[in-house]
Amino acid sequence: MSDLDIDVTMMDNGNEGFAIIRLPERCRLLSSTIRNGGFAESDTVFFYEVPLGYDNSFPEDDMEQQCRKFNVPTHAVGFMTAADIRRVITVSKEEVNGVQAIAVATAGVTNALYAGERLPKEVLDTLPRHRPPVDRNPPGTINILVLVNVPLEDCGLANAFITVTEAKTAALMDTGVDGTGTTSDAVSVACPVGQGSKYAGTATDVGIAIARAVRSAVGASVIKWGNGKRPKDFLTRLDEMGVGEKEMWEAASALYVPNPDWDSEMIHQMFLRHLSVLRKDINVNAMICAAIRMEEMGREDALFGLDGGRFMEDPVHLVADELLGMALSQYVAGTKGLFEYIRYDKKKPGVLGTLGPFLDDIVASLIGSIMSRVYTELLEGEDRLGS
Repeated sequence: MSDLDIDVTMMDNGNEGFAIIRLPERCRLLSSTIRNGGFAESDTVFFYEVPLGYDNSFPEDDMEQQCRKFNVPTHAVGFMTAADIRRVITVSKEEVNGVQAIAVATAGVTNALYAGERLPKEVLDTLPRHRPPVDRNPPGTINILVLVNVPLEDCGLANAFITVTEAKTAALMDTGVDGTGTTSDAVSVACPVGQGSKYAGTATDVGIAIARAVRSAVGASVIKWGNGKRPKDFLTRLDEMGVGEKEMWEAASALYVPNPDWDSEMIHQMFLRHLSVLRKDINVNAMICAAIRMEEMGREDALFGLDGGRFMEDPVHLVADELLGMALSQYVAGTKGLFEYIRYDKKKPGVLGTLGPFLDDIVASLIGSIMSRVYTELLEGEDRLGS
């Protein structure tokens, strides 16, 4: 087996990057890429960077123009990303018992999520509205090209996809990214033409080499991109868990007794304004994120004394959830906020009735303390008018 090598060339493409990767020979590829996806044979792969907010229902046309511009052959396999290619492109090479693997990765993880979860509202709001969500391509994509020096059969190439995906997720865990991938990731696995192995899983030499190369390349690319351990505010984290602004307002308004002098939509907007202000408060974020983490640990049976599924029974001797709720409500709105928190916690309207022990208390506290601040603001305004 010959020593594996590739040539990576950055082309002058104005503000956007364009990288051409020349393989050492014509290879068999299995790809989930926009251009020449599926099975193909080629000696060329390219990474095409598009502007942030790129919106084109026919990206193949743009890729065709770029290929003509840089004399890229028609059989080339092509990736597309909004990540800064010049900054994030990373190459990693690994060898296991003579089997070699090279991984080339570009990673942007703005839209990272765990498979099956929904994107945060602020990310969805940036996406084009004339196409369904499955086709939206917000800034951020993890693109991975893998080249090995041993032939693989069709099922071996498919097996390698699993290995690449597992290694990519491991890299995200390494770098502190909350997600198993992004909504628009793409993979291409290349190997020499010829009879080869059916297997490329994590117990094989080729699978181990692939996994190590991918984990290293993706991890380094994420760090270059600068979104490794970027924290999320409490509103983003709650929204990802299905407790967004809409759900919180529905719960808040359920216990509001209408005052003929107060317009309900005005109160709604005041509620959202206070929520927006608290979103930037480090102490509010700390307390709510602490409750979220306690909820996660409880559901994982990782809280001492509450394993074996007892956490979701919300036992009476568990008072830490109420203590967090009390602390948050008093911090936000003082004694008045504490009374409103207790009222919402007892009634549990709307989404509050669906949440676990820590989440229902902390969200009830957030809603109650905000409503308390709204009432105080309205009443003080009336007092000023009366005087």
